[in-house]
Amino acid sequence: MAYVALYRAYRPQKFSEVVGQEHIIKTLQNAIKIGKVAHAYLFCGPRGTGKTTFAKILAKAMNCEQGPIIEPCCECEMCKGIAKGVVSDVVELDAASNNGADDMRAICDTVNFMPAMGKYKVYIIDEVHMLSNAAFNVLLKTLEEPPKHVIFILATTEPYKLPATILSRCQRFDFQSISIENIIKRLNVVKEEENINIDDEALYQIAISAEGGMRDALSLLDQAVSYSVNDSITLDDVLSISGNTSYVKIIELLDACIDETETKAIAILDKILNEGKEVPRLINDIILFLRDVLLYLNNTIIEKKMMYENKDFQKLCKRLSKSIVYNWLDILNETLNNTKFSVQKRAFLELAILKMNDTKLNEEATITDRIIALERNYEMLSSNLNTFNRQVPKQEAQIRPNIPTREELERLVNQAKPTAPQVQVEPKSKIEVKPEPVIQNNYESYPMANDDSSYNEAPVEVQAELKPEVEVKPEPVLKPQVAVEERPINVALDDELNIMDIEKIIYNNDSAKREEITRKWEDLSLTHTSFMELQMLARGKVVAVSNKTVIVVLNDVSFCNRVMLYQNYLKIMEVFRENNIDIEDYLCVPIIVFREIMAEYKSLRTPDNPTPKLTDRRIGVKRRRVPEGAQEVKEKSLEDELQDLFPENTLKIVEE
Repeated sequence: MAYVALYRAYRPQKFSEVVGQEHIIKTLQNAIKIGKVAHAYLFCGPRGTGKTTFAKILAKAMNCEQGPIIEPCCECEMCKGIAKGVVSDVVELDAASNNGADDMRAICDTVNFMPAMGKYKVYIIDEVHMLSNAAFNVLLKTLEEPPKHVIFILATTEPYKLPATILSRCQRFDFQSISIENIIKRLNVVKEEENINIDDEALYQIAISAEGGMRDALSLLDQAVSYSVNDSITLDDVLSISGNTSYVKIIELLDACIDETETKAIAILDKILNEGKEVPRLINDIILFLRDVLLYLNNTIIEKKMMYENKDFQKLCKRLSKSIVYNWLDILNETLNNTKFSVQKRAFLELAILKMNDTKLNEEATITDRIIALERNYEMLSSNLNTFNRQVPKQEAQIRPNIPTREELERLVNQAKPTAPQVQVEPKSKIEVKPEPVIQNNYESYPMANDDSSYNEAPVEVQAELKPEVEVKPEPVLKPQVAVEERPINVALDDELNIMDIEKIIYNNDSAKREEITRKWEDLSLTHTSFMELQMLARGKVVAVSNKTVIVVLNDVSFCNRVMLYQNYLKIMEVFRENNIDIEDYLCVPIIVFREIMAEYKSLRTPDNPTPKLTDRRIGVKRRRVPEGAQEVKEKSLEDELQDLFPENTLKIVEE
């Protein structure tokens, strides 16, 4: 007898033998139990996940001599005949080769005939997305109202190619990729049944290479058995037949990149490629390896791998920072895209390895990582300090050294008022002095530690009582070390952006202009690579544009505050003008806050109220404050430029 491949020999014959599709098993068994089996089903999902197998098991369950039954017996003549494919009532059609209108018309002509042997006629159409439009039109009416004894089961890997009229007439079941654990369990069963000698690492590599398909896993195991006749199947054997690269060699390659030894890295790469590895698959293996490194660094391991216990892997993770990994992933993703349209795939990969060895790029990535860590620590310390200040009673605030309260500042100023002339002032030098500059000099020379805007505006009654003739020396007292506990009410409301700032832009969003700016936004990261704040802004997403103001969503509130600084705003606006981005202002919003805003908007929006009033609150991002003395640069008109070229009063412009 001819040899039967493992994926055919170990194809499940019952629902209980199917791996990884419990939600579909439960639904179909309950439908059979209560007698509500649909007339048409659509099975869709990745290859090798059991779509055709499910169709045959359902056909056996409906036509079993004891059925319809939730679990076919596999002992009666009907079950055995359906398994062998000799029962005429179960018609299996490959739509890849029978995709014409005549093929579907032949099916529609036979559906009215009663079953010859069983209770139901089951039509299984595999790869149904390959049918032509004419074939779909022929099948449409029959699929909508078939006879009671007919069941259609359509299977496809690409359901988005099916017409909506077909999708609406079927009950859809989405098959999931089979997990690595379930694949390994099934492979262990086959290993025991077939007496296959294989290492655990090799078995695990087969499960990974299968990419969620049980058929692919069994085919690889079958191929590995043929490759290693009379010998134990090792990891190297599986890597040889699958074309994947060992993580040990990837560790050596990345170690060379960290050490910035280009010659060694290129030599390791040459050795790997000479073993017959494909360039796109090697790039994909390195990307997946770096993904595992990030999971390990973030302590978010989803599945346990033997690689995590390797000492060389652990040493590599200690030497890598997250920013370097992100930088390498960007390089490899760009290289993978370039290789799709180039014949010189190896050259692109070698250039990528040289970029990964670049000292400057790695140092910039490391510095970025440190800056992010410092900003997070600063935000955490500031939050803890604010919490502490709110919890300390007002009476205790006077006990703390060098921490003056608002009342103390007013008292010190009142004490400084002269009761008698203390300084002789010449009559000619006595002029009227406005109180504002004095207030700014007294207060702004001693900014608060946490809020530089708390004392920029003093109460009116204090301003009126200050005299410029008296020299006040507040140095011994006005040296605060932490933020003052009480803040002026008129400043607190304007300290941070609130929902109203965001709401008016979202409700007046110009979709066309947002798409235009989004297209140009992708080019910002290519300009001024050393300008860190611009790179932060370029990585954000433009979500709304209104009245030349754009809302950009960033990952972190510290990024938002940093990009919103006035000095960064001036530089960024120059870059916008260089790239012809027609906006005058931007607001940065953390992604978490923006999601909360949109969730509230969707919950409150109704047809009668398309622009509901959102809950007024601050969003954690400080407003852009213009430093004292800073003036916005305005473009000069043609008349002003002409006046600058000629001496004063020598040019007269006459309008016609």
